[in-house]
Amino acid sequence: MQKNYYAIIPANVRYDEELPTGARLLYGELTALSNEKGYCWATNSYFSNLYKVTTVTISNWIAKLEDRGYIERKIIYKEESKEIKERRIYITPIKNNFNTPQRNFGEGIKENFNT
Repeated sequence: MQKNYYAIIPANVRYDEELPTGARLLYGELTALSNEKGYCWATNSYFSNLYKVTTVTISNWIAKLEDRGYIERKIIYKEESKEIKERRIYITPIKNNFNTPQRNFGEGIKENFNT
């Protein structure tokens, strides 16, 4: 059975002018690959081949996503060694939009019925 991945790119990432366009698309790929285990395990080489850019470009995009607070990286080292076993990339929770008006769930909309 082939896995069915989908990408999610929230508005705060899509419209972040501090991010290169490729980093925005990479974020979507990270969300898709995080669906299975809760984190993305793919290497920079994998993304480099996928997007036809250098691994340095991928590294820069990931660093920018991390700097902007959209992802967190965790490095897992081999036991009693400084050798990297794997890298995990986690999607950070989306911050609430504080500009959105709060809904009133306690009462209905008050209307003038005397018209």
